[in-house]
Amino acid sequence: MKLRARAEKLFGRWETGQVAEIRRLFSTFGFLTAKAGAMALIGLAYWTVTTHLFSPRDVGLAAAAASTGVLLATFGAVGIPVLLLAEIEAIDPDERRVMFTTGMAITSAIVLVLSIGTMALSPHLGRSLRVIGSDPVTVVLFVVGSVATMWGLTLDDTAIGLHRGVAQLWRGSLGSLLKLAVVGLLVLAATRTSTGLILAWALAMVLSVFVCLPMLALGPARRGEGAIGHRVDLVRRFGKLSLQHHVLNLSMGSVSYIIPLAATLMISPEQVAYFSAAYLLSATILILPYLLALSLFAERSGDAGLLHRHVRRTFPFGLALAGATVLVVEIAAPYALRLFGPAYPLNGTTALRLLILTGPAYVVKDHYMSICRAQRRMSHASKVMAIGTAAEVAGAAVGGALWGLTGICAGWAISAWCEALVLLPGVLRVHRRVPAPVPQGEASTAEAGRASAG
Repeated sequence: MKLRARAEKLFGRWETGQVAEIRRLFSTFGFLTAKAGAMALIGLAYWTVTTHLFSPRDVGLAAAAASTGVLLATFGAVGIPVLLLAEIEAIDPDERRVMFTTGMAITSAIVLVLSIGTMALSPHLGRSLRVIGSDPVTVVLFVVGSVATMWGLTLDDTAIGLHRGVAQLWRGSLGSLLKLAVVGLLVLAATRTSTGLILAWALAMVLSVFVCLPMLALGPARRGEGAIGHRVDLVRRFGKLSLQHHVLNLSMGSVSYIIPLAATLMISPEQVAYFSAAYLLSATILILPYLLALSLFAERSGDAGLLHRHVRRTFPFGLALAGATVLVVEIAAPYALRLFGPAYPLNGTTALRLLILTGPAYVVKDHYMSICRAQRRMSHASKVMAIGTAAEVAGAAVGGALWGLTGICAGWAISAWCEALVLLPGVLRVHRRVPAPVPQGEASTAEAGRASAG
C-alpha cells in the first residue's frame, strides 16, 4: 500500500509537471501551425492560379516586385514594428494611438525614400527591376506596394503586442484573398500582364491594412498627445531601443529576403518565377520545424531546467520532422511543382530539391537562436547570426554567379549546413545538461525579437 501510494504521489507530480509542460509546448505549436497553415494555403492557391494563367515572365516580375518590397520594408522598419510589439501594451492606453501613428509615419517615410531610390537605380539592379522601373505605372505601384508592406508589418506586430492576434490573422488572410480576387478580375478583363499582378499585390496590401486597422482597438489620444513635441519625445525615449531591435532582426531574418533579391538581380525573370515557386514550397513545408523551435519559449520562461527539458523534446523531433520532409520532397518535388503548370517541374525541380536540404540545418540554427534568447545572450546571438547570414548570402551569390538558378540554391544549402555544424555544439550542450545560469547583463529584448521572428 505504501509503495502504491508513493507511486501515485510520484505520478501525480509528473502529471502536473512534465505532462503540463508538454501540453503547453505542443498546444502553442498547434496554434502556430494552424495559423501558418491557413496563410500558406491561401498563398499557395494564389500561386497556383497565377502560374497557370500568367506567363512565367510576368509571374517572375511580380515576384521580384513583392520580394524587393518586403526587403525594403525590412530594412526601413528600423526596429519600430518590434518596438511596438514589445512596448505598446505596457504604456498608457491614451498614448498607444500616438505611438502607433508616429511609428507608422517614420517607417512609411523611410520606405518611401528607399523604394523611390530603388526605382531610380533600377537600370543597374538586374533585369527584373530594370523592366519594372521602365514603366511609370509599375513604378508607382511598386512604391505604393512597398510602403503598404511596411504598414502591414507594423500592424501585425502591434496586434501581437496588444494580444489581438486575430487582427494579424485577418490582415494576412484578407490580403491573400484580395490578391486572388484582383487576379480573377484581371483574367475576366483579359489583362494578363505583370503590371496587373503588381497592381493586385499593392492594392491587396493597402486594402487589407485599412480594413483591419480598427481591429487594433486603439483608443483616442488625450488632448495634446498628438502634438509634434510629444511625438519627438517618444522618438527620443524609444529610439535607441528601436535600433537595437533592428540590428537583432536584421541579423536573424534578413537572409530570407536577401537571397530572393539576389535571385532577382542575378537571373532572368523566367528563372525568378521558377525559383519563387520552389522557394514558396520549401518555405511552406519547412515552417513546421521552425514553429516547433519557436514554440520552445512561447511561455517566456527563463528556467534553465525547463529550457533543457524542452530542447530534449523539440530538437530530436525537429530533426526527425525535417529529415522526413527532405526524403518526401526529394521524391515528390516534380509532382508538387505541377501545381504551377508544366514548365515548373521541368525548370524548378532541382531548385526545390536543393532548397529543401536546408531544413535540418535550420532546425539547428533555430534552436540555437531560441536558446540564446532564453539565456538573454542577445548581443552574442546578433553577432553570430550576422556572420551566418553573410555566409549564406555569399554562398548563394557565388553559386548564382557560377551556375545560375541551380547555383543559388546549392550555394545557399551548402553554406547553411556549414553554419549548422558550427552552431551544433551549442545546441547539444543544452540538450545534454541543464545550462548554468546566465548573468543578466544582456539587453532584455530577447522576447520581443522572438515574437517578431514568429
